[in-house]
Amino acid sequence: PLDVIKTRMQTDGPRGELYGGSIIKCAVSTYEEGGPMAFLRGSVPRLMHKVPANGCFFVFYELFRRMLHVEGATKKDSSAEAK
Repeated sequence: PLDVIKTRMQTDGPRGELYGGSIIKCAVSTYEEGGPMAFLRGSVPRLMHKVPANGCFFVFYELFRRMLHVEGATKKDSSAEAK
């Protein structure tokens, strides 16, 4: 939903002809134009990109953790070993 507002603010023009640089005015105008569904416009293409991208990130994160032999130790675990 915030991506719709961000995109509208970016395309408003250099002097902010429609929204005057106001996020609130942009959100109210968006709601008046299309109701609550207007904030979900463009969600499907974004999710088609984000879901696989985040999946790849976590696959490679785990792969490199194993390749580099990184243990899952935290400060809590380290302090217990010191005693």
